[in-house]
Amino acid sequence: MQDILFVEIFFKFALATLIGFLIGLEREMRTRHQHTGLRDFILVSLLGAISAFAADTFGNAWLIVAAFAGFAGLMLSGYWLNVRAHGEDLGQTTEVAAILTFFLGVLVFKGAPSLAVATAIVIVGVLSYKRRLHDFRKGVQAFEFTAVLKLLVITFIILPILPREPLSHFLTFPMGTVNEVTVETREVVVELTPGRRFESQQVIDIYETGGRPIGTLTVRRANAFNVWATYEGENIDRLQVDEVVRSGLGIQFLSVMAEAIRPYRAWLIVVLVSFISFIGYVLSKTIGGRASTALTGVIGGLASSTVTTVIFARRSKEAPRWNRHFSVAVVLASAVMFPRLLVQISVVNLDLMKIAAAPMMIMAGVGVLVAFVALRRSSDEQARSESLKLENPFSMKAALSFALIFAVTLMATRLAIDYLGDGWLPLVSLLSGLSGADAIAFSVSDAQQAGLITLDWAGFNFVLGAIANTIMKLFIVLAVGNRGLFKALLIPFLTIVTTGVAAMFFFFDVL
Repeated sequence: MQDILFVEIFFKFALATLIGFLIGLEREMRTRHQHTGLRDFILVSLLGAISAFAADTFGNAWLIVAAFAGFAGLMLSGYWLNVRAHGEDLGQTTEVAAILTFFLGVLVFKGAPSLAVATAIVIVGVLSYKRRLHDFRKGVQAFEFTAVLKLLVITFIILPILPREPLSHFLTFPMGTVNEVTVETREVVVELTPGRRFESQQVIDIYETGGRPIGTLTVRRANAFNVWATYEGENIDRLQVDEVVRSGLGIQFLSVMAEAIRPYRAWLIVVLVSFISFIGYVLSKTIGGRASTALTGVIGGLASSTVTTVIFARRSKEAPRWNRHFSVAVVLASAVMFPRLLVQISVVNLDLMKIAAAPMMIMAGVGVLVAFVALRRSSDEQARSESLKLENPFSMKAALSFALIFAVTLMATRLAIDYLGDGWLPLVSLLSGLSGADAIAFSVSDAQQAGLITLDWAGFNFVLGAIANTIMKLFIVLAVGNRGLFKALLIPFLTIVTTGVAAMFFFFDVL
């Protein structure tokens, strides 16, 4: 048993030595005029390990503090002497690395060797890539940094605090106090809050004070003071005498609309779309300027195929002789949209992604094929595009606009299903798809997961929304672009749409 303990202690000291060796080796290879070298880093890491070992052995954590205080004093005095000797501020990177090395030695003995090794690797990487990090910093614009902060805010601050329940759970009003509950007959008597009125046979959704749903009450009779009702649901035990219950909005179509909106889920879609658009922006900035028109179209399609279409449509008026190249870019941007939608929808509804994958990927494949044919037929003239200039990698206004469009589409989809039947859903898909394919995709996904429509019908309308958005791009080109670009896109887009429609009826059992 003692041998095992000795081997474990020996391994920890060896690991601390290795960590100090790696960081010290990097510092000795990279820096000049330093007073902290390879041997110093090894000793610093061992000092942290020994202080942690002593603290555990004698049950006194202050030993670690004392060791660090002595080490920090030596570091400060050495740094001051080094600055005086050279007459300039040499920076504090090595000193900070030494302090971190001390605590990595402590981590090894405090039961986190994997964390210590991983952190050491990160430290060595940061120290080694000084020039690249500086070059990267110089290439980042202030508005891009602001955009990253906004993206982090909507992802890690706003998203976690949003409720996951439907909005209808929070748009409730005090109904009254439970006076009597008969479990055997499921009869409930509620003393009404002054001013509340209910009618016989009315069905009331009831909630706890915190918005948690309890079930429904079907009113048998009511007056100005009390309601006698029959409870329906599985939570009758939560109806306790003297408990205050709340009711829904009371206006049916408003309740249906509020039921469709889950704040967390809706904002998650905003984050997802914003993140993919941001990735598209980064790719566009890093390789778009050196890429051909075709590659620029692919990169732009990751950010927004509609925005890419508008950009090339406008360019077609300035340089109509490049229309064939522009048409290739627009077709490829549209083709990228199909797998991009599948990736987005897979995050929230993997089953819908699987059932829609075949027709969507067929359209993507046809788009790539017709773009390749058009590229082969184009002239040999060098037609490198300018960098695709997406002016903002993330716009809060754009995110909020998408959230609004998505919410309206969700409510319209739910209202259409509830009041018109799901047979009218294709009309909603077509109209919503004209403004953007993302919103209708997530709307039908939400309806399918709520059990309102079948998976086949959801997949059919998901693909239909994507097709409607593809058709819309033709109208965009006709409105803002050169007629030559419209003619160049007409046959490729009609081919994609025709193939998509055929695939819809082949893969989905909706007839």
